[in-house]
Amino acid sequence: MAGRRDKILAFIVSVDGGLTLYQDRIEYRVRRKVERVIPLQSITSVRVESGSALEARVTATRLVALGVFAWAAKKKTGGEAYLTIEAEDAFVTLMVDRKKVAAAHRFVAQVETLRRG
Repeated sequence: MAGRRDKILAFIVSVDGGLTLYQDRIEYRVRRKVERVIPLQSITSVRVESGSALEARVTATRLVALGVFAWAAKKKTGGEAYLTIEAEDAFVTLMVDRKKVAAAHRFVAQVETLRRG
């Protein structure tokens, strides 16, 4: 893999981790350790979603996992934003602080530019 010189953009998700965009990949780091490398050519979707939109996509899975108790399980209160990356062999969902939503959108736009470029 290439060095730091091909780094395009870093997006800090939390004090413990973040995403770094390179010309050919995205690296997800937790406490400075690379947890996952996602090649750009394998990404099928990258977006920022509201918590309610993401929850709507997950409700069926929740129902299967929890059965009739799914409706009683505690849900998030709303207003959350998530950065999701879907790839051929990976699905990453990261909660985005409200103050960083604009930066998350910029990250997504840069990823899309590289994917199409």
